[in-house]
Amino acid sequence: MAETDPHPIVHGPRLEVRPGRLLSLAHRPGSDPRGYTLFFAHGGGGNQDQWRELWRDPRLSGHNLVAWDLLGHGTSDRPRQAAAYAWDELVADQLAILRRFAGERNVLVAHSFGTALTLSALQRLPTEPARPAIDGVLLLGTQLQVPLRSDLLRLPAWVLELIRPLLAKGFRQAAWHPASDPELVAYEDALTRRNALHVFKALLNQGRWIPEDIGPLGARVRVLAGEADRVTPAEGAWALAERLQGEHFEVLSGAGHQLMLERPDAVLEHLLALLSERSG
Repeated sequence: MAETDPHPIVHGPRLEVRPGRLLSLAHRPGSDPRGYTLFFAHGGGGNQDQWRELWRDPRLSGHNLVAWDLLGHGTSDRPRQAAAYAWDELVADQLAILRRFAGERNVLVAHSFGTALTLSALQRLPTEPARPAIDGVLLLGTQLQVPLRSDLLRLPAWVLELIRPLLAKGFRQAAWHPASDPELVAYEDALTRRNALHVFKALLNQGRWIPEDIGPLGARVRVLAGEADRVTPAEGAWALAERLQGEHFEVLSGAGHQLMLERPDAVLEHLLALLSERSG
């Protein structure tokens, strides 16, 4: 993806998923009435267009695809009140999206911060009325324990804005494989500069990460890690896969934290494997 490409592949209008919660959400109906509905949850500081390489692959054309920008991300609303980004609020947003778009067969795909929100939503799902069935879960760039956070993030948001170049450099070094396409890294870095740091700070201050009592999900689970990921290293992803009793765990070569952008081919193969057989 070149820096000069101005048009997102995955982008949708703003939708009120809950009262007063306006999120940019993309919904692409599939051509196969027997297809799955696939939900794509991005990570903190990300956006729905980070799933573009998967969305434009013709092998997913038969399935219904749903992706959204978290509150405060992309073109979703960006309220100033920190309470808007409370963990329970973000989880409730995701549950509302699941209820609205779920079909007979559903698979959840999530990255980084989005994996923690997704697992929290799944843990709460049994208490939901008319809860949708979840057949498979694909988790990317995740780990069981809370990722380490820099003490710099305790600074006021206006100070963080002053040192944003330093923070961005540190993230690039931790998140991308050294051999990643420089144009891709620059393109994603430019998108990240649009994010308001008061949002990121509110997310970190109120985040809970993966529930401590998480266990088997009753669905097929695959967990993927990047060999050069220093945000959520592979050993932490393996610990989560064991806790969930996942059917497959793999460390992808040539990838850091941004697996769906660095190795979309491998990620898609794992997604197709989840779609190949309905969970028993």
